[in-house]
Amino acid sequence: MRHWKTLGLVAALAGALAVAAAAQATSKVQGTVKDQDGKPWAGIAIVITNTDTKAQSTLTTDAHGAYSKSGLVPGNYTIEFKTPGFPIAPIQMKVQPGTTITQDVDLKEILAKNPQFLEQLKKAQSAKNQFAQMKQQFEAGTKAVTQAKSLQAQMASEPAAQQAQTQQQITQLGQQAVGDFSQAAQTAGPKDSNLPTIIGNLANAYELAGNHEAAAEQYAKAAALNPADANLLQGAATNLAYVGKIPEASADCEKIAAIPQANSSACWGNIGVVLYNTNQLQAAVAPLEKATQVDPKNADYWYLLGTALMNTMQSKMVNGKLTAVVAPGTAEAYQKYLDLMPSGPHAAEAKSALQVLQQLGVGVSTKYVAPKKH
Repeated sequence: MRHWKTLGLVAALAGALAVAAAAQATSKVQGTVKDQDGKPWAGIAIVITNTDTKAQSTLTTDAHGAYSKSGLVPGNYTIEFKTPGFPIAPIQMKVQPGTTITQDVDLKEILAKNPQFLEQLKKAQSAKNQFAQMKQQFEAGTKAVTQAKSLQAQMASEPAAQQAQTQQQITQLGQQAVGDFSQAAQTAGPKDSNLPTIIGNLANAYELAGNHEAAAEQYAKAAALNPADANLLQGAATNLAYVGKIPEASADCEKIAAIPQANSSACWGNIGVVLYNTNQLQAAVAPLEKATQVDPKNADYWYLLGTALMNTMQSKMVNGKLTAVVAPGTAEAYQKYLDLMPSGPHAAEAKSALQVLQQLGVGVSTKYVAPKKH
């Protein structure tokens, strides 16, 4: 009986010794991380991965740049040092039972042995700083443009006496944005993929500042860099119209028409509106006709076309009688507006114009019937 008890005690002791031996078989990895100046680098994340089991541990260097990880079972490992801006390839290591492995990283030594890598890092950091500066300048310009456009929307409902002051604020914000976007373009450089966007915004800023010549020039530059952007061509055409360069503006609208899926109606319409608003009604006829051809369901274009044609009306003597000579399509343009927007904001003016044309005996067929005189 005592014999069996002795055997049981021996077995228990053997198991305890085996557990202790297994605990002693684990290993440890430790080291320090130093930055490019050779100083302790605190807060660096380190990822230790057992490539056999895929088990992973993450730790961080302390204030002295030191780290340590105990309890590693024998096997194959990789250790990664997440040094920001200075990528270091994962280090392979084989962990033997009961060992302590030291893996130090001294970035200063690494860079000294790899001058080309150091130069690349300097260029990458320079590019990063350059982008941050450009982004700051671009955002400043965007903020000014947003404020200017908000004032434009506000000005539409302001008393006439107040509009001049608001317009002055818009112009100042536009000039401020011109400065910001100009700096952003210089910072970006000629090969930056963001350049078309920056120059397009610069053109918009010039437009808000009232410098239509410069706006047209910048829109043209942006369109040359991104010829598939119809909005850039439309911006160029609109500002060319403001400075009286109608053939050039029309050419930009034709370019839009050649872009797949693009619609040139707004381009022609903008030219027509600019000419209409500057009292160049006869010149406005051709672009407005184009706009209605491309977008026949736009009521506003039809109304503007009718009004522009109406104002080209002339007179001549026929058999000793003064007779009105109305441009073809005048009544039809007004009627198109009424067909599309019978209760639109210009419906009263369109009906009145049709009544005048009927009284003149132009001989047009319309759906609008003028009231009889009593």
